[in-house]
Amino acid sequence: MELRHLRYFCAVAELEHFHKAAERLCITQPALSNQIKQLENELSTKLFHRVGRGVRLSESGEIVLSTAKKILNEVTHLQQTVNELESGSRGSLNVGVLQSINTLYCRQLVTAFDKLHPNINLNLLELANKDIEAGLIQGNLDVGIGFILNKNYNPGLNFELLFKEDWKLITSQKNAEFSSGILNSSSHPLKMVLFPHGFETRAIVENYISSNQIKTNNITELNKISLILDLVENGNSFSILPELFAKIHTNGQIRMHDLVPKLPQRNIGLFFPTQRYTKRSVSNFCSLVREIMS
Repeated sequence: MELRHLRYFCAVAELEHFHKAAERLCITQPALSNQIKQLENELSTKLFHRVGRGVRLSESGEIVLSTAKKILNEVTHLQQTVNELESGSRGSLNVGVLQSINTLYCRQLVTAFDKLHPNINLNLLELANKDIEAGLIQGNLDVGIGFILNKNYNPGLNFELLFKEDWKLITSQKNAEFSSGILNSSSHPLKMVLFPHGFETRAIVENYISSNQIKTNNITELNKISLILDLVENGNSFSILPELFAKIHTNGQIRMHDLVPKLPQRNIGLFFPTQRYTKRSVSNFCSLVREIMS
């Protein structure tokens, strides 16, 4: 049984006439009669009784008509849903983003996306870079905004660069005088603030500290950028962070200093799975990201 059998059957049932139904369906009457006969043979029942030049549904035909209409309505709904998914006007979108991206850009991104695509269920998750990559590979995320260093990333992903950022030594204005001493491996009174172990940023900074013999005077661990910057601004602390992080504070009390020697730049960009069909909603979201962040 195929969908055309049901469509042909419903047309005959509605018009109660094979010739009129054939004209509507743009097929010959013998071809239509053959299709109805195939359906009757498959169901092992007579679907119509002849009445003069027309036909009327049999008792079995009444039952089949009710179910056939439901099936064809469901198929129409399915086609509409798929078309909406393909056009990016319906469905869900799961996005993984870095903490700094979430803080600086996601309010604007979400507001603009929801205005343009109100029927998309947008789920935006703040994740560590390694968790963004894992989520994309495992199929839990559709797209990610993360970073790479020296183009070292999962081969199952494609990466599109949005912008590059330098790493900076971060102090408060009042403690800016200690920056040169910190970078020259001299003694200083400031305590270092870092992300906890498990953050890629922590491993990068620890390696830099070790390689350049920077004195840390113990370490405070905080898992939020805003908390790290608050402590640097209001306490006697310093940190080494990507430049973008410092932009979260806009009151002018944070001071950024160039690293000597420099760390490799962080490349911020879009991650996509290489072996997966790209939904239209993903393309629409990425276009908005490029417009806002590039």
